[in-house]
Amino acid sequence: MKFIHYNGQATMVADGVAGAVIEYAAVLGSNGRTDTIDVPTFDEDGQPATETLLIGPASQITVSPAPEDELELVDDHVEFLQRLRELGVAAGPARPVHEDRNVSGPDLGQ
Repeated sequence: MKFIHYNGQATMVADGVAGAVIEYAAVLGSNGRTDTIDVPTFDEDGQPATETLLIGPASQITVSPAPEDELELVDDHVEFLQRLRELGVAAGPARPVHEDRNVSGPDLGQ
């Protein structure tokens, strides 16, 4: 499980959802675009919930680990993950630097 930190609030989500949201936010930022997404989350009691996020170039989103528990085992957000991938492609051609295959990182003595 992970927490998405957004607008001063921490929201618990599955690992895959957190990764997809932060990646989509990076793609939107690279393309100067903004979007709203309905994110599958868990409430304080561990019950499935949904939260709508407005993300774009000015979004300040971070992700941090949450306590591990059985909620991760019941996580199945395949449709949400596929939809964010499709939206990422539709957002535009620019990709975040970490996805640019033409950018090489520093030589770390390997």
